[in-house]
This record gives sequence, structure tokens and C-alpha cells, in this order.
Amino acid sequence: MSLGQTATYRQETNNKMTEWFDQAACKGLDSEVFFPEIPTGDTRRFHWLQAKQYCDQCPVTKECLAFQLAFEDKTGRREGYWGNMTPKEREQYSRSNANNRRG
Repeated sequence: MSLGQTATYRQETNNKMTEWFDQAACKGLDSEVFFPEIPTGDTRRFHWLQAKQYCDQCPVTKECLAFQLAFEDKTGRREGYWGNMTPKEREQYSRSNANNRRG
């Protein structure tokens, strides 16, 4: 999926997102916490820990995770901290779920 197609898909799914996003603990926060520009290392881990603090108290974590997993399934792109998981954690979660469905 191209970046243009990804943007279109995101725009189409934003309506679904607003159904739960108004209740999200992260609403109105600096997106840098959830989408750090630092590619790796301690600074990124610090951002993930900050994001986790918000997600731990969020009432819509399941909805958030489902929203992002659907996006990732469609686009193949994993980015940002969604549903109380890092991109790597979501990848492992998705693989585990796929294996459970097959087995």
C-alpha cells in the first residue's frame, strides 16, 4: 500500500476511531510520546514507558489495539505505541494470534 493509499485508509477509518477516541487517556497529549522520532535506544524506551503510563489507565485500550491492528493488517506498517503495545509487541501478538487461528 502506498503512502497515499495509507493516508486515504487512515482518513476513512478516522470516523471509527472517533467512536472511542474521545474517551482515550492520550487524547490531547503530545504525539511525540506515542510516535517518537528517535529510531532506537534508551530515549525511545523512555517514550514507550511514558506512553505505557497513559495506556495503563485508559478505558479504551482494547478498542485502540483493535483499531491499530486492523490498520497494520491492511497496510503492513507498524508504527507508534497503540493499545498499550510497542510495534514489536503488536507484531508478536499478531503472529501469536495467527498461529492460534491456524492451530
